[in-house]
Amino acid sequence: MATARAGGLVATAMLVLTGCATGGEDNWNSTAVGDDKSVGEVDLRSVLLVTRDEGEPARLLGTLENNGDGAVDITISDSDEETTLTIPAQGSVPLDSVDTVLQTAGDAPGARTTLTATTDAGDVDLLVPVVDGTLDPYQPYLPG
Repeated sequence: MATARAGGLVATAMLVLTGCATGGEDNWNSTAVGDDKSVGEVDLRSVLLVTRDEGEPARLLGTLENNGDGAVDITISDSDEETTLTIPAQGSVPLDSVDTVLQTAGDAPGARTTLTATTDAGDVDLLVPVVDGTLDPYQPYLPG
């Protein structure tokens, strides 16, 4: 009886662990993985905004990667403002080390908001998660 009970507990644990590990896109979204897009030779990876609340300043996070042989200026904008960064040739700009703040978040934490990334090669819309300091990894990036 004890062996059967132990086997049942192991089987249940395996089902729970397997379900958590392979939950698909919904589980990734719940941990606020940002949007990935490309424009020209620039890859935008895991782009998201960190803010205290809607209408408050929002820190841009993610990584911008330039696969080209020349530096690229990229402008990231929302409905009312923009910021421009230069990505070196064959280089990247990790936004956790570059303080890039928009004066207002377009939406409240928990929502997704649209940002536009523009280079000489064109533009692309990103649908990025808006997060707050509820998740510990984002607390250091809250503006102000």
